[in-house]
Amino acid sequence: MKLVYGVGLNDANYNVSVTNTLPDGEIVTEWCPYYTKWKNVLARSFSKRMKELRPFYKDITCCQEWLIFSNFKSWMKQQDWEGKQLDKDLLIYQNKIYSPETCVFVDRKINQFLVKSNNSRGKYPLGVSYRNKNKDMCNELNSPYRAVISHKDKFVHLGDFSNPIFAHRAWQKEKIKLAKQLAEEQQDIRVKNGLLRVASKIQNDYDNDLETKDF
Repeated sequence: MKLVYGVGLNDANYNVSVTNTLPDGEIVTEWCPYYTKWKNVLARSFSKRMKELRPFYKDITCCQEWLIFSNFKSWMKQQDWEGKQLDKDLLIYQNKIYSPETCVFVDRKINQFLVKSNNSRGKYPLGVSYRNKNKDMCNELNSPYRAVISHKDKFVHLGDFSNPIFAHRAWQKEKIKLAKQLAEEQQDIRVKNGLLRVASKIQNDYDNDLETKDF
């Protein structure tokens, strides 16, 4: 039996994909949702191409238990997973392993909240951008650093500042507030505690005048 990404054993006793032809002739393939999630975990953990394309997966791996598809499926069937995304970063700070103890399914709103945009934000701290003076001359000399936070699919302007550190601190305060608000909305105690952990981490950075680089 061929292993998935050289390590994963697909021990399903059924076909994990079904191909059908629609009335208009279009051929579509439907995949088992449990298998799709499992294969994505293995790709992030063991695919050399994935790690080359997305370096943030470089040190990510998967527990031995989940190398067998049926084990992952049994775990997933016990989770509130429909319409949600598998997350490994919320419960444990700087977690590097996919496992039953470190992963939880979260909705899109929380998944977006956890995005750090490390590859796109440039040289400035989280939540900070430099206003281009050719596009925005208003107060450019006095407050060129803008603090912005993403919330509910929108970018919320938090203010303009003379120093990137001041702008970052404004982002920290708002991120802490939003983490606590999201925590109060959660039914899953693991997700709630994870969001409170994030709030505590950023609060500690804020209280000690530290830049938040990760949470």
